[in-house]
Amino acid sequence: MYRFGLIVCVALLFSCRTAQVEVLDRHQDFSLVQYSSFRFIENDGEAFSRDYREKINFLKDQIVRQMEARGLTHDRENPELLVNIGIAVEDRVQTRQTGLVTDPGTFNYIGQRRYTWKSETVEVGRYQQGTMTIHLVDPVMGEAVWMGTVEKVLPRGAGHLQETVIRGVEKLFKQIDRD
Repeated sequence: MYRFGLIVCVALLFSCRTAQVEVLDRHQDFSLVQYSSFRFIENDGEAFSRDYREKINFLKDQIVRQMEARGLTHDRENPELLVNIGIAVEDRVQTRQTGLVTDPGTFNYIGQRRYTWKSETVEVGRYQQGTMTIHLVDPVMGEAVWMGTVEKVLPRGAGHLQETVIRGVEKLFKQIDRD
């Protein structure tokens, strides 16, 4: 029984650390080997902070590495494939329910040997959930030929954030290779 509990705990720890990758849509004839060049769809209309731009450029560098590893070249003039990136970061609160076993000090004495206890939701911590969506667009067809997303709890340290981005992009491109 102890071994089973240990296996379940280890599985839960590793499942919490992995990124969730999901293919949202795929054109039936899509294959990345059909294309030889790509470029990013730029959004110049909005003013972003320097820190944000640095993080976006790091993300783009990782995507370029993955595309070039698959034989595509980064062509800003006449690409065969367009890459659109969407990023969302959401602040979240982790909670849990109080219980008789975990919170025995929450009994309230109400007189005459009577006690009351009520289960409550308490905050355990705060974290950020990051989601990156990539749309691969064929400019000739005028539509997205592949759409995927990767979702992960973001680490607090800047160095760990880069490692998380690298692993997330790798997982996303492994999914593209499968399709």
